Amino acid sequence: MFAQVYINDGTGNNHAAKVNSENQLSVVTMPAIGQASLNGDAYSWNAISDNIDTTDCMILVSNTSSSRLLVIHKVFFQGDIAGQLDFKLCSATSLTLAGTAITPVNLNRSNIKTAPALAFADETASPATTIFYTHYQTLPYAAVAGIMNTIDFGDAVILGLDDCFGIDTILEPAAGFEATVFGYFIDA
Repeated sequence: MFAQVYINDGTGNNHAAKVNSENQLSVVTMPAIGQASLNGDAYSWNAISDNIDTTDCMILVSNTSSSRLLVIHKVFFQGDIAGQLDFKLCSATSLTLAGTAITPVNLNRSNIKTAPALAFADETASPATTIFYTHYQTLPYAAVAGIMNTIDFGDAVILGLDDCFGIDTILEPAAGFEATVFGYFIDA
């Protein structure tokens, strides 16, 4: 004779956990960015072909929330020159951020939440204070339009209130660039 065991879902709502047809616990796993997208908390910021000068910041994203952390998931970028790109972290405190404003895109199109963040292309006021990664774009990537570099940070870059993530170009692009940052918010 078998005893029946009930497992609650752990939320305090007294819901029973689900089992499959074999009476095995049903577990659904999803990447954190997928879960954030379902909740309406995942966004992208896209910057395209602005007038970038030497040492300018191609794209800068700043967290403006005191109660949420911004997790940088992945970046896609491409420029039309071979050269060095510096990925940086800095603080927006006491800075007047400038450049071309970027409107965030909620990755859940059925959700109307807006990102508690500011983002700019061709941002010139942010210092290159903490460079945590340097990427050297090679000539083949620079010479062929549409070939994108991808950096997957594995959700390791986390921004608190007024923290910024940016990509500085060391050389001046001849005609243009593109950079897209994917990230999501979690409770602090």
